[in-house]
Amino acid sequence: MKKPQPLDKHLISFMGINALRSSHPGVRQLKRQQQGHSAHGNKVWRSSFVLMDYLSSWEIPERAKVLDIGCGWGLAGIYLAKNYQAQVTGLDIDEKVQPYLNLQAEINHCFIEFTARSFQSLQKSELANYHTLMGTDICFWDEMTSPLFDLIALARSAGTEQILIADPGRPPFWDLAERCVAELGAEIITRRIYEPWKTEKFILAIGGRD
Repeated sequence: MKKPQPLDKHLISFMGINALRSSHPGVRQLKRQQQGHSAHGNKVWRSSFVLMDYLSSWEIPERAKVLDIGCGWGLAGIYLAKNYQAQVTGLDIDEKVQPYLNLQAEINHCFIEFTARSFQSLQKSELANYHTLMGTDICFWDEMTSPLFDLIALARSAGTEQILIADPGRPPFWDLAERCVAELGAEIITRRIYEPWKTEKFILAIGGRD
């Protein structure tokens, strides 16, 4: 009989957060239950770990309200909820990511509110409630550049203090970044981590720390 693998083989531990790999029994069970699950939210993305590393040096007030757009499995939001008691709302157009988000939050002993809707549907009055708007690996199509810019501009006009978008450096992201630098005073941060992988990503940052 084959010996069962220890569960830590199915975990990625980083900065006090445990992230479930796709091979974790709980994740595999969810995938079996969800035939046709979206390919965009079916794993943990390395940009999330780079954003978590960046957030460790770019702190937010405790219990701040955070909106994680295109949240997927929600690791950056989980990091903020666990370490800063942030009140995080994960937003994703794919309602099927919620069980994965809940599972990741549960093993990290925190709670993330979830709403299934598009970021294009967000209103200025809603965005005014959030201190931070963030996202990872969300600018992957050319068609998303303009809607994301419009959202970021609307959030800033609503009073959202900090916006952070992490990406591996796809062409649509650079189009978005160039426009945000020119029109909204954004800066682009290059961030590299060495654990749990050696990887370099880019963060579009607006507002936040003086």
